[in-house]
Amino acid sequence: MKSSRVAAIGLATLVLGGAGTSKVTQLPPIAGDSGTIRIHLLGHAIGSERYVVRPDGNALALTDTFEFTDRGGRVQLASTFRYSSALEPIHLRSVGRTYRFVNVDADVAVDRGRAIVRSLGDSTTLRVPGAFYTIAGYAPLRLQALLVRYWETHGRPKRIRIAPGDSTATVAIEDLGAVRLNVGSATLALRRYSIDGVAWGREILYLDAESNFAAIVTRANMLPLEGIRQDLAAAHGTLVDSIQADAARAELGASARASVSAFATGIFAVVGARIVDGTTHPPIEDGVVLVRYGRIVGVGSRRAVPIPAGTRTIDATGKTIIPGLWDMHAHVALPEWGAAYLGVGVTSVRDMGGERNFLIAFRDAIRFGAALGPRLLLAGLVDGSGADAFGTVYADTPEQGRSVVDMYRAAGFQQMKLYTLIKPDVAGAIIRRAHELRMTVTGHVPRAMTLASMIDSGADNVAHLPIRGDTASDAVKQQIRMLADKHVVIDPTVSWNELLGHARETPLTHFQPGFAEAPWPLRASYGSVRNAGDSAAATRATRTQLAAIKALHDAGVTIVAGTDYGLPGFSLLRELELYVEAGLTPLDAIRSATAIPSEVMGLSAESGTIEPGKHADFVVLDADPLADIHNLRTGRWVVTNGRMFDMMALRRVVHFSPR
Repeated sequence: MKSSRVAAIGLATLVLGGAGTSKVTQLPPIAGDSGTIRIHLLGHAIGSERYVVRPDGNALALTDTFEFTDRGGRVQLASTFRYSSALEPIHLRSVGRTYRFVNVDADVAVDRGRAIVRSLGDSTTLRVPGAFYTIAGYAPLRLQALLVRYWETHGRPKRIRIAPGDSTATVAIEDLGAVRLNVGSATLALRRYSIDGVAWGREILYLDAESNFAAIVTRANMLPLEGIRQDLAAAHGTLVDSIQADAARAELGASARASVSAFATGIFAVVGARIVDGTTHPPIEDGVVLVRYGRIVGVGSRRAVPIPAGTRTIDATGKTIIPGLWDMHAHVALPEWGAAYLGVGVTSVRDMGGERNFLIAFRDAIRFGAALGPRLLLAGLVDGSGADAFGTVYADTPEQGRSVVDMYRAAGFQQMKLYTLIKPDVAGAIIRRAHELRMTVTGHVPRAMTLASMIDSGADNVAHLPIRGDTASDAVKQQIRMLADKHVVIDPTVSWNELLGHARETPLTHFQPGFAEAPWPLRASYGSVRNAGDSAAATRATRTQLAAIKALHDAGVTIVAGTDYGLPGFSLLRELELYVEAGLTPLDAIRSATAIPSEVMGLSAESGTIEPGKHADFVVLDADPLADIHNLRTGRWVVTNGRMFDMMALRRVVHFSPR
């Protein structure tokens, strides 16, 4: 619907620049004064955003209601945004949540060159710079279209300062040009933009011919979320699939342009370090790791490993080399994860359920050298259908379950991941078919099953920490014995529990130093978590989980390190620190993220340890993690598939700020 009053004041004269400079631009009409955006999470329709734009005196006002239900949890955000006919912000008020634990309470008032900013109890006043906008997270989605129009009509500034946010909170926008999407028998012409800095990583926004919002691919915290204008979604039933695939190409293309050059590649030797090879053997002192075109061809002491004449050598005297780390429970949603992971030494990742179009494209781009990232192994998410389902791959009958396994296997997935609504007979069919195809099965314990029945059905892994209660109780001891007897693998993700369970008064950096260099959107999201308990309660909860991890380890249950979401890469380091707090040795913790996951995934002949013939995946640390597990945070260089990179350079390219 188009408002004549809005259109009438849409033509305006705009003066750009600071004192002494000016640039006059005429704005196009603002078409459309109301609408609905359909919200999808992993492609599954979960809610909507409804907006109205009306004249408000000599300005305009956007009123927006954003809401969805994710797996039974309701998320709501109410926003009003008042802005001038030149699209300059006057007042933003936004209250609610943008994800289950991401809270928003923002008020930004702009007047006479100053902005009074209030957010979650904090207040500040700042001088408004030349390029400035108000936005408090990825929602409202409609507001992001106004942000791009602001950028277009204000001379396309290189960066736009946003509030709420600290001095690093800026947005960069890129015009990716026109795109024609084939949706069934129809062709849809849109214009595509990259927005970097509202959420962490690039969002892809689509506008129609009148510069109205058409669609966006973004993230709800870390999960892929798509917003599509209701009339377009209704007219084009498969538009969400087309948008997902196109956005994946756009994200990967933009990521490739911001890549980092390898420090060493081909044939080289790293000399002089202490080598912790990931086995149970003692460390090698004054060691040499000789790399030849992606493979390790020599490992040992300097006296035992001859270095061919002319080989480039990298002096690592006083440093420690460990195998490349594995994160065995991830949800990779954007290309920026690649450099972030490598930037802390993670060279292999098991994704536990994400947007298939993106995951397959990203995996293949890494494999063929078109994108930078760790080796990506995939577990295919499957749930039962229904309003509370997760994702868009469902199986409600054994036959459907077998078909889903076949589909994922054909796409090169290594595992199946069962989710909450799967029925017992369907779970059994999925597990049997997966084993026939030499795949393994992991996942949550479905609601209709118990831990025991899931394991009896043949599940190989269980996600998260399934043990609850006192480890001294007979019931818990019985569960642990069952896990050990059946050789079930557990990825506890205790760092994720700690992050979401931290007390409001506890700074993020108190337990996760990586937040000191994290980009603003990540700090803002996790810093907004609001728990009722105090720090003592949070500590007790963590200690209970650590006791369970120690009891599992002592009983011989296989533990592999995983993080779920968290702070990309850094949460894996925290996971290992917590294992040591639980009572594991530093070597045990390191092996849970190196040799053991490679065995679990059937890749021990190729990776997981530093031995001749294996992939050249290892990390060079400035200090020894066997002496102090926190030294895992002293990474200098990472070698992935035979290419050596500076780890700080990798983090900087995805907007971390290592010091």
